[in-house]
Amino acid sequence: MQILKALIVIMGVLIVAGFTFLGVELYKRMSDPNRASLTAIAPAPAETTAEVTLDVPAGSRIGEVVVVGNRVLFKVTLPQGPDRLYLMDPRNGAVTATITAGPVSGKAAP
Repeated sequence: MQILKALIVIMGVLIVAGFTFLGVELYKRMSDPNRASLTAIAPAPAETTAEVTLDVPAGSRIGEVVVVGNRVLFKVTLPQGPDRLYLMDPRNGAVTATITAGPVSGKAAP
């Protein structure tokens, strides 16, 4: 009988610990400002809309768009030359990285 009482107490403690852990994790994830979610990115009000101009030649086309965390990655197909990838922060319209395919300048291609 003592073993049964001990098992019930141990299982009760484990259940309370499990609910405590779940509550703490839920609170941490809900209060994280960098949480990656499509619903977390609210559209900017009309008066603060950022207008972004990319330095690309005429005839370029924006291709595939992918959401990566809290950034947007999109491909630009140039009329002449290699494609470019742009990484943009949608909250302020800042382009944080530009990737161009091709050989490294100053080095010959293998």
